[in-house]
Amino acid sequence: MINSGFTKLSVILFLAQITLCAQNTSTYTRTGIGDMKYSYSARTLGMGHSGSALINNDYVEILNPASWSALSRTRIEFSFTYDAVTLSNSSESNYFGDGDFKGFTFGFPVSSVNGIGIAFGIVPYSRINYQLEQYFEATPEVNSSYTNTYRGKGGLSKLFLGGSYRLPFSLIFGATLDYYVGNIKYTSTSEFDNTAFFTSEYELSYANKGFGTTLGLISPDFASMFNSESISNFRFAVSANIIGELTSDTLLISTSSSTVDTLGIGETQMNVPIRILTGTSITFSNSYTLALDYYFQPWSEYNFDDKYSSNLKDLHRISLGFEYRPVRVPGLSFWELIMLRAGLSYEMSQYKFNNTDINQIGVFGGFSLPLSPENSIDLGIEYSIRGTTENNLTKENFLRINLGISFGDLWFETYEY
Repeated sequence: MINSGFTKLSVILFLAQITLCAQNTSTYTRTGIGDMKYSYSARTLGMGHSGSALINNDYVEILNPASWSALSRTRIEFSFTYDAVTLSNSSESNYFGDGDFKGFTFGFPVSSVNGIGIAFGIVPYSRINYQLEQYFEATPEVNSSYTNTYRGKGGLSKLFLGGSYRLPFSLIFGATLDYYVGNIKYTSTSEFDNTAFFTSEYELSYANKGFGTTLGLISPDFASMFNSESISNFRFAVSANIIGELTSDTLLISTSSSTVDTLGIGETQMNVPIRILTGTSITFSNSYTLALDYYFQPWSEYNFDDKYSSNLKDLHRISLGFEYRPVRVPGLSFWELIMLRAGLSYEMSQYKFNNTDINQIGVFGGFSLPLSPENSIDLGIEYSIRGTTENNLTKENFLRINLGISFGDLWFETYEY
């Protein structure tokens, strides 16, 4: 298949001679399909990407489609993000940042009695955006010093349509039909200091597409088992994100001073492993919520063109989130209606290089400012540290700022009989 030396870049990228250049995702994303995007919303980010067991009437959350069962208004939500990263190796450190539109969702209630809510939208699933340089001195074989530049850009996006339904015994089920689409492009450029040599470039691109589904369950409220007036909600949840075999159209192009040559073109298959998410949430005094989530995705099973990567391993992530949501009563001021959030996470990522596991720890925070009883501006902030400078690897300090806008209105009025 069309790999033509690019599969070896995952080793080259982590040599000590590499210079760190502009990007806003991990240098480790050369392997696989990039860094995972667990949610698009500022609210979920502020809680450390936790909340799969929460049922909300004023947010459209994508962690678990069963959470749409309590929607009380038609909701439109948008999200924008600023991603920044400080990259450090054994000899240098650089800072880079970039802004982007994160995604949108649209949801509306159909039947509150039956827990039917419908939602659709487009959100990111994974992202790649890096650029690295490596300088080489002249040798007898190559009579010129030169610089190799390695770039990666793209990822997968998910378009989804789904709904929720309340089953017997107050068990809530949710499901979506997902369509995945995205382009991933890798380039390698050689620029020579000796003008007698021409710049050359190789570009390998993958156009990916295919279907999947997300299934979710949220348990009944078990708060009564505590026999405590202070505990107002206690639930468990599980969801599974399943992606069918994706089709990848591949193209390899060589560019020199005078020609652009297509070296290969074809179609192959990509298999992205299932993602399992389990969680629980508990609410005290109707205002204070704790959420605990565990993610698992066996990236050791990922394969492209029936080839596996030794640099990928199973992902494990645990997230703990907190939210303060004031009980709305008449007469509260603007400041008394602000919602507050915080979170912690630890992730054993899917990456492994030079026999070293690449792990990540993160802290999160955020708040929501009310624009009206049903509308808000949400802010989520993440600071995470991943990797190490040992063994010729890269340490990454991430800063993510997510701005979300959530609008709610009575577009469709239903009557229950």
